[in-house]
Amino acid sequence: MSYNKNYGGQFMGLRQGATNKGPQFSNNKDKFDKIKLNELKPTDKKEKVSATKVILYLSELRGINLPEIENGEIYFFCTAIFDNQDVKLSMEKSNYNSPLVKGEYLSNAYALDFESEIVLKIPEDATFVRCYISYVSSIEADGKRNIKLEGIGYTDPFIVKECHVYPYSRCKLNIATGAQELGGTLKVCVKCVDNAHPSTVKATEPCNVIEEFKKRYEN
Repeated sequence: MSYNKNYGGQFMGLRQGATNKGPQFSNNKDKFDKIKLNELKPTDKKEKVSATKVILYLSELRGINLPEIENGEIYFFCTAIFDNQDVKLSMEKSNYNSPLVKGEYLSNAYALDFESEIVLKIPEDATFVRCYISYVSSIEADGKRNIKLEGIGYTDPFIVKECHVYPYSRCKLNIATGAQELGGTLKVCVKCVDNAHPSTVKATEPCNVIEEFKKRYEN
């Protein structure tokens, strides 16, 4: 089998804000649509404790409007992105990604249950985190296996400066720049905690999603 490595919207930054009169697409060095950090202020005036870790409890991904894959399969995963970090660089850190989960085609759209969590130290001076959803598909055609990695979209930001729990909610995915408009929602709970919390942060290792995915077909 030969492989066709096709990178998609996940390396092209994110869609610009509605007031941005510049081009809608950016190169792979661009980062998230910039959010003015001083506009993200907690509204609760109670005494707060600074957060040092964030836990993303990933539940359901629903309503991804891709056509049904024939002669192949499709897997989805989530990447944690802090502030306006580059998507590609975050995706290359193993502990920033959830496990790959195979999608099920139900009612003309893909759905799946992640039932996993991402636990990370909050980078110094980070203000918020977002969940970025991508997929990897594998299709056999003409004796070749075509593997494609494509970004779908990302949630609105969750502020991570202070200890706080954002309860489970269904978050609409904003469209990634350069990606198709596929819709979809992610059910997620975000917990910002301090070092006293027993959650364990896994070591960061280099990660190449495409290469890891290929290993499924090498035996």
